[in-house]
Amino acid sequence: MCGRYTLTTPIEQIIEEFMIDQMVQEWEIRYNIAPSQSILTMIQNGESRRAGPTKWGLTPFWVKNKKNFKPLINARSETIGEKASFKHLINKNRAVIIADGFYEWKQESEEKQPIRFILKNGKPFVFAALWDKQTENGEDTITSTILTTEANELIQPVHKRMPVILTDKEDIAVWLENDNYSFNDASKVLKPYDHSKMNSYTVSKAVNSPSNDSITCIQKMS
Repeated sequence: MCGRYTLTTPIEQIIEEFMIDQMVQEWEIRYNIAPSQSILTMIQNGESRRAGPTKWGLTPFWVKNKKNFKPLINARSETIGEKASFKHLINKNRAVIIADGFYEWKQESEEKQPIRFILKNGKPFVFAALWDKQTENGEDTITSTILTTEANELIQPVHKRMPVILTDKEDIAVWLENDNYSFNDASKVLKPYDHSKMNSYTVSKAVNSPSNDSITCIQKMS
């Protein structure tokens, strides 16, 4: 799964890297992004790419009692075409969530050690995602979920699942362009990322608390 991640890349670089045409609002560097928080999400309408905040944790539009529904922060990519929470989204509500690292926790003795995973080239990347909209009292809330797949060789010793990471420009376009590619076509990008292009390192347990959101969270432990 993916329950915590980072986006420390300057916004100017993000806009250039992912060819964003419109930023809905400003974005600040984040070292410890957690569920229920705002996350930088990108969609594509026609030829235009738009990025802005969504709430991490998808709540389907048909949920009436949100107090009794646990928002879905992750979705298994292998079964999203079968699940009621996602199957209405796969052909029209595909998105990506922009990141440059994510955390997982490795069991060591009686404790869990947080580990940060990044790309070897240090560049930002995107997670394949889905979004939905709830309207209540005339106000819209956009929520989203990160798709997961089987862990690659680097992550597998820590966790059996990993987020679907996209870096190839063509793969990102195929996933985002709902009008041009059906889910059947786009699903080919939902696969483990090449482990040889990734690095990992241990970080401080400060990341365990979502209230900690400073550069300390991403510093390598000796």
